[in-house]
Amino acid sequence: MRSKILFIPLMLFSFSSVADFALTQAELLGVWQIDKESVQSDGSKSRSLNSTWTFKSDGTIEGISQDSDAHARTETIRATLNYSLEDGKLVKQAAPGRSKMETCAAVEKEGNKMVLHCQSLYFYMTKK
Repeated sequence: MRSKILFIPLMLFSFSSVADFALTQAELLGVWQIDKESVQSDGSKSRSLNSTWTFKSDGTIEGISQDSDAHARTETIRATLNYSLEDGKLVKQAAPGRSKMETCAAVEKEGNKMVLHCQSLYFYMTKK
């Protein structure tokens, strides 16, 4: 009996640690700086980015990435993607000009900071 009593709080704790945060249009709108991206949920082995995503009320995201590599083909890349919110999750085009959509969930959110999990990447973001 005692082991069952201990099991229930542990089970609830494990579910709460993987809970997603429901996104709203109001908190998503605006400019988000992408601080880094990682395939690891803890942000280890991350790659720093110089990118911003601007979420607009017309259902588009304008993405701008700047590359400081002297050997890069182009210094600035711009792309516009379509997006929507469904059940508190971001549903966005996977790539410009393609119809494939991907669902992204906010796995952490505190103040102006957010971690967005899109398929196999975690984006660590700060709202400007």
